[in-house]
Amino acid sequence: MTKRVTTATLFLILALSTRQATAAVVDLEVAMETGLPITRIKAWASFLQKAGFTNVQLRSAKLTDMPKVKALGRKESPTYVVTGILAGDTLHLPGGKFKYGQIDEAKLWIKRLQGDGATELTTQKGAYGLSRDQIVEVYDQLTLKVKTATAGRTTKEVIRSISRIWNLQVSVDPAARTQLFSEVPFNDELQGVTSGTAMAIVLKSTGLIMLPDKPIGSGVRIRITKPVKDLEFWPVGWEPSQNPGKTAPDLFNELSVEIKNTEISKTVKAIGQRLQTPIFFDYASIAKRGINLDKKVNVPAGKIFYKKILDIALSQAGLHCKVMVDEANQPLLWIAP
Repeated sequence: MTKRVTTATLFLILALSTRQATAAVVDLEVAMETGLPITRIKAWASFLQKAGFTNVQLRSAKLTDMPKVKALGRKESPTYVVTGILAGDTLHLPGGKFKYGQIDEAKLWIKRLQGDGATELTTQKGAYGLSRDQIVEVYDQLTLKVKTATAGRTTKEVIRSISRIWNLQVSVDPAARTQLFSEVPFNDELQGVTSGTAMAIVLKSTGLIMLPDKPIGSGVRIRITKPVKDLEFWPVGWEPSQNPGKTAPDLFNELSVEIKNTEISKTVKAIGQRLQTPIFFDYASIAKRGINLDKKVNVPAGKIFYKKILDIALSQAGLHCKVMVDEANQPLLWIAP
């Protein structure tokens, strides 16, 4: 008897798993704005069925027709009844359109509907292809601050500790894994900086980037990858809304100074110890340009503010510094070629 119950239970689990894995049925009714020859109607019907629409009907359009989706049945296994408008050689659907023969575009539209539902198709998207609510969710998470010390830890340890701050999935592209798991020590102190800017800084040191995205059928995540042309990624800090003097006033305190034949790294470190504004280097770009941070620099004697001292010293090695802010509007100084 026990064996029968176990077998029946197992069968039920398998049946439920199969049902959950089955994609939602997508039926399509096409309203044609102009009449088409029967051969063309058959060609469209065949194309749409190959793309993945289940029941396809083509008819003449009515004045009240518009692209829409109606969900029938249970939420966990719905049937979607879609109305599309065929204008010329383009089929217009909620949140998308494609021409005859564009089967990849048609399949993607169906996949989006099956994975995310009808509402997501027409929700307005902004940066990173995310909705306003999704961007707010990401920003709230990336505004959380780094609470543990980072200086002297391995790069991979720093990346791991920051990623654990978020209540978001973190995905790493296979091509980025080698750089991500670097044993190289990370020298900068990110404690107190927001986790979004902090992660962007440490990833930049390895030649990687991150961006929020939303795979079809899943929630919003943080994706770590290699930089690709025109790919929008999360920046190392943001442009401040106020001028540098108001954003980081400590950079504009004056002192009497003279620097003779002192390494850039030592000069920046000495100044950094006197400031509340943290200073970070774009190590990857500096290494790519072949710039040596041990290059010796000079600053003539005089009364001068900290930002000007840095400008004079850094320029002698082809570097410059820029005042930025993190997600919590805290100032930072970014040094890059």
